[in-house]
Amino acid sequence: MEELWLVLVLFAAVFGLAYLLYQNGIGAINAKTALLYRGYPRWGKYKNCIRGDFAACQGTIRRVVRLRPGRTYCFAFSGRISKGAVQVEIRNRQNQLLAVLDLRHPREEIAVEPPGRLYVTTRFTKADGTYALSWQPGRARQSLD
Repeated sequence: MEELWLVLVLFAAVFGLAYLLYQNGIGAINAKTALLYRGYPRWGKYKNCIRGDFAACQGTIRRVVRLRPGRTYCFAFSGRISKGAVQVEIRNRQNQLLAVLDLRHPREEIAVEPPGRLYVTTRFTKADGTYALSWQPGRARQSLD
């Protein structure tokens, strides 16, 4: 009986840690199949960028991007896609679609509302190549008070 409780506590701790990593922008939820996928960490000079190389990739990757609320950010999608398609959807906390970025529509300015979390979903459709989504802070928004 003690082993069962130990397993349950361990499972809850692992699930809780994964949830905290996801909500703080460190972890990602992967629902993809790929012959090869290599993502790069968002540390150092690449902290404002999501990048990856892939071959025969199908599916989605969902992650949280934490930004300062009350600012406008310019998001830019770039890539070299030799086959298939890749698109990035950016949603707010209420799951409202703010932008869809791909090679045809690579840029969008988005105003970030409190608490400063955006949900970024990258969708792959039988794709080969590389991609990068980067963002730069723009101007602070003025209140209408």
